[in-house]
Amino acid sequence: MHRIVIRPRIQIPVLVVIFAVWTLLGITYFTSGGVLAERDWFGIVLGGLLVTSGLAGIWRALRLGVVIGGDGVRVRGFDSRDQVTPWSAIQSVDCEQIDIRAGLPLYAPVLHLGDDAMPLAALGSYSRQDAERKVAQLRSLKASAARS
Repeated sequence: MHRIVIRPRIQIPVLVVIFAVWTLLGITYFTSGGVLAERDWFGIVLGGLLVTSGLAGIWRALRLGVVIGGDGVRVRGFDSRDQVTPWSAIQSVDCEQIDIRAGLPLYAPVLHLGDDAMPLAALGSYSRQDAERKVAQLRSLKASAARS
């Protein structure tokens, strides 16, 4: 089975722009020359932290998404470690409403793991048909993983 990577279309560009501005803000501390020439340690440390955290934020934003492969489903979140769920732990995949945003229902695939349910919000959609298509794709991948 080959890897399939599904990424959020809106969230990634928004986060990249925000963290790019954050990085540029840190770079501006060094461009005036006063911070380095006067050895303003607070400014040097603050600029370094802004640049470092901005670059780390861009890197984390670009990694967002869901990776579906032979080993299972890997959810790459922005603020947490990757969460891997093996195919053997997934009992079923259903399409459910997981949230209401701006007055519209948000549908997403939900992995049922025994007593627990794990919604894949990164694959969420306001269109139930789009979410159902993703659920059908996950079900077929789960079935092909069980055969191999």
